[in-house]
Amino acid sequence: MKLFTWMIMGCYITLFILMGIGLVAFSLHWIPVEGALSWLRATYEEDRLRLACFLTGAGLILLNWMIVQLTLAKLQRQKTIAFENPDGQVTISLSAIEDFIRRSTRELPEVKELRSDVKAAKGRILVNARVTLWSDVHIPEVTERIQSLVRSRVQEMLSGIEEPVVVRVHVAKIAQRGEAENLPGRREERITTPFRGF
Repeated sequence: MKLFTWMIMGCYITLFILMGIGLVAFSLHWIPVEGALSWLRATYEEDRLRLACFLTGAGLILLNWMIVQLTLAKLQRQKTIAFENPDGQVTISLSAIEDFIRRSTRELPEVKELRSDVKAAKGRILVNARVTLWSDVHIPEVTERIQSLVRSRVQEMLSGIEEPVVVRVHVAKIAQRGEAENLPGRREERITTPFRGF
């Protein structure tokens, strides 16, 4: 399949390079107008040349259609993880895994917010986590806990998949604890909080 894809891409690139060379040559007057017009006239009048033009045009349409199909198939593969069950193939959306990671990290009080981007490529599952931490935390310790928690939860959820889970953490922001209290609409919540549980 990869050889077939490379062949299609090679034809596509070669074709556009030749078209580019032709346009550049025409713009620089390397191709005389009389020669181009005589070639077009001969092509229009000669049955074999017209057939060759028809086949070339149909081939270009087919080639572009195949490129679109290959691109869409690749994008679809990148958005899901697939594995085999005894009863058939199962696919999991990467967005579902990202939502699972976000909910799993709510139990970490040191993390204010976490957003993840999951990719499946090159025999591994790569999780890029972008986090906002509170300012009173020890960053190396917390990020290690985040990596360990995310890795273990994803491995538990995808127990039928053998690919390793690689977790990268990027601390995008460090927030003060008082920021949440000073936000609009939080005044009423702050007043009523001490009375919860009565």
